Amino acid sequence: MSNILLILYSNIIPLFILITIGIMLKKQYQFDVKVFSKLLFSVFIPVLVFIELYRVDILIDILVKVLLFHLLFYASLISIVMLFVKVSRIEKSKVPTIFNSVMFYNTGNYGLPLILVIFPSNSSALAVQVIIVVIQALLPFTVGVVAINSTKKSKRSVVMDLLKLPVVYAVILGIISVSFDIPLPQPLIMSLNYISDGFIAMALMTLGLQLGDINWKFHLKQVMTINVIRLLISPVIAVIILFVLEIDGVMAQVLIISSALPTALNVMLLDIEYNNEPEFSSQIVLTSTVMSILTMTAVVYFVQIVY
Repeated sequence: MSNILLILYSNIIPLFILITIGIMLKKQYQFDVKVFSKLLFSVFIPVLVFIELYRVDILIDILVKVLLFHLLFYASLISIVMLFVKVSRIEKSKVPTIFNSVMFYNTGNYGLPLILVIFPSNSSALAVQVIIVVIQALLPFTVGVVAINSTKKSKRSVVMDLLKLPVVYAVILGIISVSFDIPLPQPLIMSLNYISDGFIAMALMTLGLQLGDINWKFHLKQVMTINVIRLLISPVIAVIILFVLEIDGVMAQVLIISSALPTALNVMLLDIEYNNEPEFSSQIVLTSTVMSILTMTAVVYFVQIVY
């Protein structure tokens, strides 16, 4: 019971306070959610990705194991999503949202604080989670963008749209800065940190703006199925992969916990930006976050007993 209350108090309630502020702002002032989305995609997200890359200082051994795990993990999730889409005969426009909702999860403002609470002062646990955060910061705005546009545009148009994204150049600059150990001026670092720190509040209020603007036609069966895959099936797959790779200890615990996190807010932001089922993705993000109160508690309890 204490674990449930801790997750609720430390992780869930702060998120919903900011979401509620967004809903209230929409009702009171009728803000245009597209303006907030543009600001996130043009400024906050590129800066966040750059800062995450710039801060990374990880041992190669840990990096290789985490990357190998995720390669197998994502391949398994893609197979499950493809099977679900085929069996359920999902509308074409919803397929990218389903794909992104299962593949991209809330490692930053949910997963990272949770890992710090569970593994206080454990540098190995933090190192693993930082790698996961960086992976999940990069993929939605590269692979996720391609997934959304692939159903609507030619391959050339998809590539051109990808190259227009500021986050692509943030990735390149981040990798160059880390690879060549390029120091940045302190005033610039401070400015970038201010922007990066504001991402969570900005993104959650944008979710609130979107929720305050939709006509709630709830896609119950599809939403719940996606949540089951994201919150329950995903950690089971993670356990199997870790067994095959013979990874255990703290690394295994962190990878399993992260694999069970709720759908990332970035999924909804992508759908708003590219006008692709924003109501559907908002419902997934909201319900998976609420359901994770129970599922994450169970997963944390499991890894602490088994590993």
